[in-house]
Amino acid sequence: MFVRSTGLGRTLLTGRIAAIQTTTMVPATLEPSKPGEKEPMRMLMVMEITHPVHWTVRAFLDPPDLRELVMHVIKNPGLIMRGIPFLFSSGPKYDKPADGHAGAAAAAPKAGPAAPPGPSKGPAPIPTRK
Repeated sequence: MFVRSTGLGRTLLTGRIAAIQTTTMVPATLEPSKPGEKEPMRMLMVMEITHPVHWTVRAFLDPPDLRELVMHVIKNPGLIMRGIPFLFSSGPKYDKPADGHAGAAAAAPKAGPAAPPGPSKGPAPIPTRK
């Protein structure tokens, strides 16, 4: 999967879904609730970002979020019709992203009258299919 975030500029992240489960874990602390406190049941989706950094992203879905997602799919029959073949198709194979794309810092600037230009601005290109 490819992920973009407005907080990261134009960085393109590559990742995968590592787990989906139901839990009563407290989202703020990622720990079980304290004795005597009741935490509502939520759906937890754990995403592993693999490139250009290695992060674990946890998304907690409350019941209204899940209902909204299901209702969006039910109310859009075209989405269902396009989704059925998509569900049973094999995903494309992508090349590994090349190191040194936008967002990677240069090792050390060279001394001299004119330093070479830094990395290009903008996102790295989406990896090509094999």
